[in-house]
Amino acid sequence: MPFFFGIVLFICPLLASPAESFSFAVVGDNPYGDANISRYESLIDQVNSTADIEWVIHLGDVKAGEEDCSDKELLRRFNLNQKFNVPLIVTPGDNDWLDCKREAAGAFNEYERLEHFRQIFYPKRGFSTGRRPMELSQQSEGADFSEFVENSLWEYESIVFAAVHVVALTSPATDPTQKTKRDNAAAAWIANAFRVAKEKDSKGIFLAVQADPWILSGPRSLARRLCGDCMDPRPTLAWLYPLLVEQSRDFGKPIMFANGSTHIFRLDKPLYDQRNRLVENFTRLEGFGNPSVHWVNVLVEPDKPWVFSVREQLVN
Repeated sequence: MPFFFGIVLFICPLLASPAESFSFAVVGDNPYGDANISRYESLIDQVNSTADIEWVIHLGDVKAGEEDCSDKELLRRFNLNQKFNVPLIVTPGDNDWLDCKREAAGAFNEYERLEHFRQIFYPKRGFSTGRRPMELSQQSEGADFSEFVENSLWEYESIVFAAVHVVALTSPATDPTQKTKRDNAAAAWIANAFRVAKEKDSKGIFLAVQADPWILSGPRSLARRLCGDCMDPRPTLAWLYPLLVEQSRDFGKPIMFANGSTHIFRLDKPLYDQRNRLVENFTRLEGFGNPSVHWVNVLVEPDKPWVFSVREQLVN
């Protein structure tokens, strides 16, 4: 008997302990206009009063595209979001800098506004914001994309998370070299998230962006009959689709891709390869957006086959 117990005590410490389940919040495309500020504050209060929320991910567009892009207004939106009691991670939306060139928003140089947005929303290198900042990696730590403080990555309970600056253009870029560099940075950061996950044998990946690559989604054969090419890849995001297909197929475990932009809460599987085959381990979550001021509670169960599940949270 003593010999038997000795073997058990020797083996047990070598067994990996199960990963703990946890939750986090997804918000985005809010608040638009002063009328929604109080509703957004109620959203913040609800998140803060919800137990076991580890962090908040804001999918971008902290303001409407026609709203003021002044230093004062961007700082006001930053301070509003700092009321979250947990770490806050923000990925920029087009309204936050790109649309600042609109006359109604102040007729700014959009790239100057992006730099100012970075200065305000990413004040401390290597950390999120929120009332309880957490450490994370940033793409700016490398030499190739040193300005991209907004592209971040962190790991928790065997899951890799990455926020990636991805916006879609509706008109030609005023500086094509800037767009190319931004796309290259995003592609490199997405590939890096998959590389880290594979090296660490992670159980899942969560990606957060602003742009919606699938404004319309559904059965491909039906869509072709009803609306022709309406579900084809968005031209300014053409680089994204093959990257997601290749990396998702190679990873082979659950991936959740969260986007904002079109303000439609939905959970679907919109990623197909060039042979029209569904990439089944890839799930898209689109968060709520103006005029809906609600949020999403994402439950992560690393040891379950599905890993991610979603619970909508409505704010009265």
